[in-house]
Amino acid sequence: MIKIVLVDDEQPAREELRFLLEKNSEMEIIGEFSSGVQTIEGIPNLQPEVIFMDVHLQDMDGIDVVRALQQLDMRASVVFATAYDVHAIRAFELNAVDYILKPFSQERLKVTIDRIQQRIQSHDQELTQKISRLIQEIGVKQRPRKLAATSKGRVVLIDPQELLYVVAEGRYASLVTEHKMWPTTFSLHEIEERLDPAQFLQTHRAYIVNLDRIKEVIPWFNSTYKIIIDGEKATEIPVSRTYIKKLKERLDV
Repeated sequence: MIKIVLVDDEQPAREELRFLLEKNSEMEIIGEFSSGVQTIEGIPNLQPEVIFMDVHLQDMDGIDVVRALQQLDMRASVVFATAYDVHAIRAFELNAVDYILKPFSQERLKVTIDRIQQRIQSHDQELTQKISRLIQEIGVKQRPRKLAATSKGRVVLIDPQELLYVVAEGRYASLVTEHKMWPTTFSLHEIEERLDPAQFLQTHRAYIVNLDRIKEVIPWFNSTYKIIIDGEKATEIPVSRTYIKKLKERLDV
């Protein structure tokens, strides 16, 4: 039997997951928790082999809960359950850690169970290390809510949601909003690190675009493309061959 703990602040979600898991005779639900604090206090006593962890709990982030459990030398496999869209959830995809999207499906859950069983049977010692790397990838850096630009000797804070695109001009990048271009003292790469990768994508060595503001994608010359940014004044942004595949994946075209 594989001992499992469910962590989700929504009781219907726990009940649904329990129902689906218990269809497999090798799965044993040994505990349920509805908060991060309860989980951290209760897991050491239960010693589960697998934890199904909701990413967003009311009192804590699920990632932080796992980090805290690792400090307690937790050795359980972790499966993240989340309602994130497919682009955001890609951050969780590692061989040692699985994820399931809400609403749950029996078919997808079977894939998860198969992965868990394979890991347990092979006694894979890399599991905990890969979970740690996942936690570091997601939680090591909190992106700032606003970006600093300069204007007439003053520092102006720009909400990333207002950006149409970012353009590199020499060593530094400028933030382009609906009505103005804002110079910064950051490089394009430094700006990229401060933006949400689910919303922004580099399309050229000199451009990062807001995916939500793309109006058209147009074939250009030499197997390249250009995109039209939907603003007060339509702007053409080049897409070099290096970034075409990633752009198509993100736009699902």
